[in-house]
Amino acid sequence: MTKHLTASAVKSRNPGLAMALWLACILPASGLSAAPAQPKAEGLLNAPLPKDPMAVTIHRLSNGMTVYLSPNSQEPRVGAAIAVRAGSQNDAPDSTGMAHYLEHMLFKGTGKLGTLDYVKEKPLQEEILGLYEKRFKTSDAKERELIYKEIDRKSVAAAGLAVPNELEKVYGQLGVTHLNAGTSYDRTTYTCEFPKNRADLWARVETDRFDHPVFRLFQSEIEAVYEEKNRYMDDAEDILWEAMMSRLYKGHPYSVPIIGTIDHLKNPSLAKMYAFFERYYVPNNMAIALSGDFDREEMLAVLEKNFGSLKPVPLARREAPKPEPLKGPERLEVKYEAEEKVVVSWPTATKASPDYEALLIMDMLMDNSVTGLLNLGLEQTQKVKDAGSYSLFLLDGGAWQTFAVPKQGQTLEAAEALLMETVAKLKAGDFTAEDIRAVVTDFEVSYKKSLEVNMRRADLMADSFQDYETWERTASRIERLKAVTKEDVLRVAKQHLGEGRVVVYRRNAKPELPSIAKPGFTKVDIDPSRQSAFFKELMAMPAKDIEPAWLAEGRDYSITPMPQGNLYATRNPFNDLFSIGLVFDFGSDAVREACAALDLLKFSGAGGLSAEDFKKKLYGLGAALDYGCGRDTLSVSLSGPDENLWPALELMVRRFEQPNTSPDMLAKMVAVQLGAHQDNKKDPKYIHYALGEFASRAGESAVLNELTDAELKKLDTAKLQAVTKGLLGYRHRSLYVGNRLPGEVAKLLGSESPKFRPAPARKPVAYVKPSKPRIVFGHRDMLQSWVGVYAADEVFDPESVVDYRFYTGYMGGSMSGVIFQEIRESRALAYSAYAYYDEGTVKGDENMLVGQVETQADKTSEASTVMLDLLHRLPPSAERFEEVRKSQEQLFRTRRIGFRQIPGTLVSWEKLGYAADPRPARFEKTLRYTLADLERFSARFKDRPMTLFILGNKPRLDLGGLKKLGTFEEKTLEQIFPY
Repeated sequence: MTKHLTASAVKSRNPGLAMALWLACILPASGLSAAPAQPKAEGLLNAPLPKDPMAVTIHRLSNGMTVYLSPNSQEPRVGAAIAVRAGSQNDAPDSTGMAHYLEHMLFKGTGKLGTLDYVKEKPLQEEILGLYEKRFKTSDAKERELIYKEIDRKSVAAAGLAVPNELEKVYGQLGVTHLNAGTSYDRTTYTCEFPKNRADLWARVETDRFDHPVFRLFQSEIEAVYEEKNRYMDDAEDILWEAMMSRLYKGHPYSVPIIGTIDHLKNPSLAKMYAFFERYYVPNNMAIALSGDFDREEMLAVLEKNFGSLKPVPLARREAPKPEPLKGPERLEVKYEAEEKVVVSWPTATKASPDYEALLIMDMLMDNSVTGLLNLGLEQTQKVKDAGSYSLFLLDGGAWQTFAVPKQGQTLEAAEALLMETVAKLKAGDFTAEDIRAVVTDFEVSYKKSLEVNMRRADLMADSFQDYETWERTASRIERLKAVTKEDVLRVAKQHLGEGRVVVYRRNAKPELPSIAKPGFTKVDIDPSRQSAFFKELMAMPAKDIEPAWLAEGRDYSITPMPQGNLYATRNPFNDLFSIGLVFDFGSDAVREACAALDLLKFSGAGGLSAEDFKKKLYGLGAALDYGCGRDTLSVSLSGPDENLWPALELMVRRFEQPNTSPDMLAKMVAVQLGAHQDNKKDPKYIHYALGEFASRAGESAVLNELTDAELKKLDTAKLQAVTKGLLGYRHRSLYVGNRLPGEVAKLLGSESPKFRPAPARKPVAYVKPSKPRIVFGHRDMLQSWVGVYAADEVFDPESVVDYRFYTGYMGGSMSGVIFQEIRESRALAYSAYAYYDEGTVKGDENMLVGQVETQADKTSEASTVMLDLLHRLPPSAERFEEVRKSQEQLFRTRRIGFRQIPGTLVSWEKLGYAADPRPARFEKTLRYTLADLERFSARFKDRPMTLFILGNKPRLDLGGLKKLGTFEEKTLEQIFPY
């Protein structure tokens, strides 16, 4: 419901902003000096603040490194974030993208990890560094090509001494998960979650990582990062975001994409990257944030013993240039084949500003996804297809943006006018003190829920450090939000939302795509048997095993029979937030209009309450109500503070039983959905999904089974309301998490109905099984090709789950999996490459093998060939298998099913035929599992005809090479969409 109280506020429907604020590695002379943007503000805390639910303490190691500790014993694991106060704005102007490149390279190992013999490797790395520097300094195309060939030759020699992804291999075998990193404008953060018994090993590995990194295998990583750039240039939201930032922060480094410019990405300087590391990656510019199961004093000793050895350097004050001011509205346009969209952006203030909380409230009064002025004024009334707002808070400036997606036939200019009318209502005070109170409650509920997750807690502490914010200020955010008045909101709205703004239109038109040639790149041989001496040393470090914990009825959950179906209940040991879910075992396959009926219900009131009043009443309770609709499942979810469970539940039921809508609401909803149908056929992600559905399920494709335009136009309000009115009369499962006893909840959910209807029969999922290999192709003007592959397999077998999990772990479960290693690391063919064994979700469903690679158009044939070869013939390696076996074992030992996930997990097990927790038997089988077992399982795919489904730019492809892989079937949009 709400946005995170961090350096930024991001809604999931804004992927461009999300990318800009968190460029995740998927495992993946300047006027600025090495320094904080502001004086140090964080203080030490030897004891937790009195009202801090995280009980945070802050310490400083002997070298100046800051440490945030927040114990939480809910599971035997620790969430870790290593925060650096440096991001893309610290890049040199002639080497943009350096901060992000560096983030990638800090996964490549050190002088001890990732190398067979660093004494022999070092001279080669130094030669490579010199060659890159020589190439960086020349502009002669022929000379640069010759230098590149020499880099290629030296890189192959150096790769013979490298152990790719050994960092991930160490962590994978020891149960470390969530290994990732992100680069933003002002910050870079490295995250993972480790078992409590591996704190010393984690600290030792990370200290080595930040003490003596070696940027090996750089040549292949350049191509991986460039493929990442291709992804952003193929993404409609990112194109819009970059245009907006280019003018909003003109003259400031924020105006440059975090990932860097094309020219700089293709011609990087390793020397500048090492200089960036030496300048910013120093302990007095970094922090460690830990949340999990540990003793403070013991953890501090571990951190001092390891990280305390890093050497500090003096930090100079950073002087940032001022962005060019906006004197009035400035308009930009970008082209992309997608739904059209307009974004209006105003510069505001930083997070350090006293206006910060008022700006947060202002944003949520406009868009909280339920009752904001945009939500009720534009979305509820269907005046546009979509509308919203979001805030951005950076060290050198802030911004507030509002956006709209026009309906079919509506212009961008008309949508912009509606946004400006809504902004005028905000500035005129068209909201109440009660609206502000409801927003604060929303923030409070969201904050409480975030504290249930160790990784989120670690992120909050890392953000506080990187924002130069005292923990006192961070921890008191809710109290300061409660102090915000209507006058405060009006003041900041009038102060910041003036004439100076940036307006960006994204028009539906073909973009100009740059022409990019595949470089000459010699394949690097990947030998999974390689291990560094340091790897063996780390594996030998002793640690007491953590015993697995299985779910037991009566201790971890209860199952209570009710007339409508079972109630699965779990206690919330953390806070006062409840959640209730109703799950129905049928969906749109059985009731064709079910999804449309639930969509209409979202725009409905209840009884005497109008839709607007209903939403305001529910939102005021701090409750959230949502509906889910699939082909074979319908769901209802309700959550909020326990004290408001009954009034929230009463509202939910009343809306089902007494829905009311305005007479023209269905017509407006249908008009918007008709436009969405046309937009779906412009969205490359949706087109590729439709292509995959058609390839794997033919006439049973989920897309082909969507309502057609003709069916939409025939929908009737009374019939749709009859569907939702009758829904609670079907048998269903009820899921509850909270502090009430199951018997009390059963009474609250009880019904006077003497009999509940059974769910309609469900058809098991089955996939197309071609007799020959084939390629199902769709054309799209884009830089990359999205290559999917599938092969249908057996009906889900409960006795074979360990086979399924080992196959996924071995082939594509991580950066050390076969697919990633061979396609990205060895051949530099993609940024994203993976495969997994997709298990059926209901007893009787078929499984299938799935893979995907996103690659530059001229690499499509080669990447597809390699993917198929690997899936047909699993390359056996005793060392790689042992990595997977140890990883699987440690996940059983150290992972716990969170209390919020328990009811849903029980239902998923039940649907597959399990009467109790199936993990004990799987754990025992895992301990006995062998490479021979895995080879026996994978042999089924040796001669299995596989299907490639590819969305790409046909003129840029090697069609001859592709057609050698199977029969070639080109599909039109009309063949894969029903509208």
